[in-house]
Amino acid sequence: MKIIQNIKYQYQLKLLEDLLKNNKYSEINSNLENYCNSNPVIGYSLLIKLIPQILNITSEEKILNDNLVLINSFDKSDCDILLKFINFYFSKINFPKYEISSYQNELISAIKSLKNDKEILPEDIFQNSIYYQSILTYLKSNVIQFLDNQFAFFSTKSNLNFTNIRLTRCYFLLIDHPYFVFQKLKERLQSKDIAINEFLNSDDKPLSHEHGGIKLHITRKDWSVYTNSWSDPNVANTLKGAILKKDEYYSNPEEFFGSIILHLRQSNFDIPLDYSLISEYISSISLKRDVQTINLSNREKKAIRRNVEKVSDHFGYEL
Repeated sequence: MKIIQNIKYQYQLKLLEDLLKNNKYSEINSNLENYCNSNPVIGYSLLIKLIPQILNITSEEKILNDNLVLINSFDKSDCDILLKFINFYFSKINFPKYEISSYQNELISAIKSLKNDKEILPEDIFQNSIYYQSILTYLKSNVIQFLDNQFAFFSTKSNLNFTNIRLTRCYFLLIDHPYFVFQKLKERLQSKDIAINEFLNSDDKPLSHEHGGIKLHITRKDWSVYTNSWSDPNVANTLKGAILKKDEYYSNPEEFFGSIILHLRQSNFDIPLDYSLISEYISSISLKRDVQTINLSNREKKAIRRNVEKVSDHFGYEL
């Protein structure tokens, strides 16, 4: 850090530490937002210094920005089931400011404001996920961000997890029968071997995602680990997670979409539950299953069953 930047950083750090000592949380929030927008590098350095203390504060007063809503699904394309509905519903009720995007893309953009790396490795995310999300929430503090997410939830030894309730207001996990997920993968990839490798993460490699010339490595793991990480009761209770089953989308769409609005209302979104809007949306979409038949060999079923049986049983999926 250059000399002038360091002087600014030390001054701002002292100011924020004094505010923290005097429990002036709203002032901390506004100051951090100003710093992160005017100079993200200094803002990031301040966040690294202060967030461990902030996360230990029990006050419910706003300190960081909780404007992230994560839409999680092992199959990224399934996130659109929720995102398209939310976009329709929020536009119809004239919800003030929201944005539909990809967490992967937004994460890359936030990191790009801090450094010039062309490749973002898993270890970087493990150590800095909370800090990067904090920058993201400040850079877009005027909107609620609904983001599809491919990262499995993780915890670190230093207790800086993938996200925190002070950043993520709530989340959704959309799950499907593992056979349907695998069948869809096999049809898309046109290779049972590549599909089984991706479904089971047999080579233990992260997904690669590129945006704006920067490559991001995503630790998604296999279907079982990903699904279990976001459906874990402690994670769901702490981060206000709602678990939705894809078969309910087909069998009872009114209840399925209604539960999305109810969960958002329970997560402090001041929005109405309007079943006429839900019916209007349902009438505008096709509810035909994207995978019509399951065509798996006994060998494929055995490989899947061996790896997902415990998680699958928890959700009542017969294998």
